[in-house]
Amino acid sequence: MTFTPKWRFDLVLAVIVAVWFGLGRLLFRGLDIDVFLVKGSAILTFLFLSAAISLGPLARLWRPATHFIYNRRHLGVTTWGLAVFHAACVMHYGNSWKPANLLEVLPGQKLLGVPFTLFGVAALLILTAMALTSWDYFLHAWGAPGWKRLHMAVYVAYGFVAIHFLARFLGDPPVARRPLAAFIGVAAVVAVLHVAAAIKEARGDRPAPAAGDSLILLGTFTELPEGCATTVNVDGERIAVVRKDGALYALSNVCPHQNGPLGEGLVRDGYLECPWHGYQFDPRTGLGPPGFSDSVPTYELVTRGNQTYLRSR
Repeated sequence: MTFTPKWRFDLVLAVIVAVWFGLGRLLFRGLDIDVFLVKGSAILTFLFLSAAISLGPLARLWRPATHFIYNRRHLGVTTWGLAVFHAACVMHYGNSWKPANLLEVLPGQKLLGVPFTLFGVAALLILTAMALTSWDYFLHAWGAPGWKRLHMAVYVAYGFVAIHFLARFLGDPPVARRPLAAFIGVAAVVAVLHVAAAIKEARGDRPAPAAGDSLILLGTFTELPEGCATTVNVDGERIAVVRKDGALYALSNVCPHQNGPLGEGLVRDGYLECPWHGYQFDPRTGLGPPGFSDSVPTYELVTRGNQTYLRSR
């Protein structure tokens, strides 16, 4: 699988941001510059954040989306940069750089007595923690599970952004609430993608039946093409079954880099390649290419006729 070079992805992001603010300024010349920058940065931040958390489920439903997952970290950092820019505009134009002014909002712009601005601050703090720890150093230092636990907080940040947006506009007159329709539409698309991907994943998580003799029946893989992989579930553990040089091999489905699904990858240069970020592992040994220390567990397979079994440990 060939991925889009990171510099091209970054260039596309830069063009989107430039066109958004450049074309937007031409279309909305009637807005004061402070209003334009605050609203424009808020909307684009929300759209980028929605895209960032939607790439995972989208890749489960539409395989070509894995090209974008390869560069999702860059999208996340860009989203954080836009959030910082939005916060700076709010502090400069609306609060004169006085933090106490964040608490001075209209009564209708509070949720459970909390000003809408504080939900935005909470979201920014989470995105900042994620951006500062998005590098491989922290991934290797904390391990994939620990690193992922922190970065799953993006959903908490998204919730805070949603509350921040809703509380801000619900206190306005009905005519000023028009952005809510677009906001709700985008959030609904994000929710539908996650639900659809979860349903698809659940269908593939049916435990394999036992077959005696310490063997667990995985199924028939006669139609699995050369160089391709698929995912099975054994007692709650996902295992990637891959065909290489005509033989079947089994290894952990979880890539140690960012928990990517190896069972959705392809064999490239003799290695099973994770579709998310290109990490490679030998199907026979679970080891990475020479010079790389990453590895995944492997499992013994037994074939009887057209049926393939996994030998339990």
